[in-house]
Amino acid sequence: MNIRHWILWLGLAAASAIGLAPAAAESFTDDAGRKVELELPIKRAVIFNRYAVEFARAIGAIDKVVGVDASTMRDPTYWPQFKEADIVGQGQTQPNYEAIVALKPDLVIIPRNGVYEEAAKQLEAFDIPVLVVTAWDTLQHVENVTLFGKLFDEKEKADALNAYYTKYMDLLAERLKGVERKKVYLEEVRDLVTVTPGSGWHDMIEAGGGTNVFGDIDIKKEPSSRGNENSFTVDPEEIIARKPDLVIKLQPGSYQTIPEAKFAESWRAIVAREEISGTPAGQAGDVRLINYYLAGGSSKVTGALQVAKWLYPDLFTDVDPEAAMKEWIELYQGLPFQGGMTYQGTASN
Repeated sequence: MNIRHWILWLGLAAASAIGLAPAAAESFTDDAGRKVELELPIKRAVIFNRYAVEFARAIGAIDKVVGVDASTMRDPTYWPQFKEADIVGQGQTQPNYEAIVALKPDLVIIPRNGVYEEAAKQLEAFDIPVLVVTAWDTLQHVENVTLFGKLFDEKEKADALNAYYTKYMDLLAERLKGVERKKVYLEEVRDLVTVTPGSGWHDMIEAGGGTNVFGDIDIKKEPSSRGNENSFTVDPEEIIARKPDLVIKLQPGSYQTIPEAKFAESWRAIVAREEISGTPAGQAGDVRLINYYLAGGSSKVTGALQVAKWLYPDLFTDVDPEAAMKEWIELYQGLPFQGGMTYQGTASN
């Protein structure tokens, strides 16, 4: 061993002894099929999309997140860990690369419906890797959380989060065996905007035992002017023709309880529309409002529980979706639960 190698060996040994050994490099295949080399564990991460930031907080790695997007931060009371200076773009399609570079992250995480290819090119010169992880994907929860546990060296907490998710998904699968599925029309915050296969909301409906009335749409064959799988514009006549048994209207995401007066106003507006009142759901009074936070909790498993409870109440008499949401908020997000996340009006209001 020459003197140069001897000095290098001594340096590495000393670094290891005091916990400064170089991070281990590993290769990952991300959600876009890209091979990404990363040095673990990740100490500084920029994360786009609220679902992924929630994963980081749920497994105890929120202190490793140094930057998020404005879309995540639109409800500041839900994110006391962050301030304006931590915002690195409007959302997953509008990153601020200058702000990202200034934070010197080890990794940028972005979902598959974000501009990951552009981000990878822009950040390559700064040796900042980009990993595609789609945390909103209902069916990839276990895979995604396991990955987060590895990235941030939090395997035990990631396993606990996966156990929470699989407990409820297994319960849904067991109780919904053999049911005659009912039809569901889910409408986004904007009127006449729904979801199709490829959306996490579509998978939430299916996991809850429903059939998405627009589940036959192949988004690739539709004009781009109608939107994408998460935001697909429909005609009023199409809703009536598809005869949903249940109509669910998403309400703007709010960690704090939506005032009942606001819920009532939204409910009156939707049931007054002819394309809703003219459906089996409208005629039976099965029109429900749901806060984005309950619908989306832990890759939408809490939303799936609520869909199942509405569709098949006799099968889920002992299941309280808001109790599952309380567990998600208090145990995994470390915040007080606000409650009051759904609404169904009556003829009198």
